[in-house]
Amino acid sequence: MRQKLRLGIIGLGIISDAHVEGAAAMHEIADVIAVCDIDEAKAQAVAQRFGAAVYADYRRLLDEAPVDVVDIILPHNLHYPATLYALERGKHVLLEKPLTIHAAEGWELVEKARAMGVKFSVAENTRFVKAYLEAEKLLRAHALGDIYQIRTLIAGSEVERLTHPHPWKARKEGSGGGVIMDAAPHSFYLLKWLFGEIAELQAFQSKMVSVSEVEDNALILGRMTSGAGFTLQLNFTAECPWTERLEIYGTTGALIIDQIANPPALLYRGVNDFHGTPLPVPYNPMKWKTHSIFEETRDFIQTVWAGGTPKVDPADAHYCIVAVEKAYESARSGQRVRMK
Repeated sequence: MRQKLRLGIIGLGIISDAHVEGAAAMHEIADVIAVCDIDEAKAQAVAQRFGAAVYADYRRLLDEAPVDVVDIILPHNLHYPATLYALERGKHVLLEKPLTIHAAEGWELVEKARAMGVKFSVAENTRFVKAYLEAEKLLRAHALGDIYQIRTLIAGSEVERLTHPHPWKARKEGSGGGVIMDAAPHSFYLLKWLFGEIAELQAFQSKMVSVSEVEDNALILGRMTSGAGFTLQLNFTAECPWTERLEIYGTTGALIIDQIANPPALLYRGVNDFHGTPLPVPYNPMKWKTHSIFEETRDFIQTVWAGGTPKVDPADAHYCIVAVEKAYESARSGQRVRMK
């Protein structure tokens, strides 16, 4: 009988809960045998569920625990060193987004994984959101005609985390940046996945949380190589439930997705189609995001087990960090910048 995969989870912060549930759901082919976090109580609680070993240092886990796969869910500034350490030891790696703070370091990880012959993917949950999967079907079928305008919105409140007593998110050293580093990779991935490559962009940023070092609001405008225009709106101080919105305008139709609307996805055909046609997307305003994280974790474990190719190519995640760097360059200079 084939031996199960042995999993290690490195980092047990807020976003890790859905990762843990995704790993638990794959118990028939994988066992969590090691967990790591500087919060000993949290690590012990998760470890007891699985009968796993506990570590406070990711290097010790990777050196001592016989893991095949690691799920790395650490602050942004630790993504590069922790992932490199894991890849050098021949581990398959699922890494929370963003890939890295610096694009050059991200590409180094992509090349290291290729050289080591291991599976490597970035946990970009956008690829597993039901509404976006339905959008992909319509776009691949050319159901909206030629696309000429795209708008995305990510809005919610990160104010508490930006003012926390130990706010790595609020410190440039820990996070690498604010809403552009933290949220824009989702929007850039959506653009790359569904619409192709970016030709040029211009970014504007602002800060409302005074004690934070990083921007909490941003607007990014640009043009795709296809000629379509796009607007990315990013808001970490919104007084509303966490949501993402995608608007796609084509020559024969429009698609509006809003995760807190009911229904969440409507297809419109013409100026008199006031009601639209709902897509088969469940209304789940509180759990749509955690469900997509759960699914991305399950999918990566299944991919390693089956020997397939991860849905999220780390090279695409690297492209997103290049776009992030271009956005910061534009925000600093006040000028449009080209992607190439």
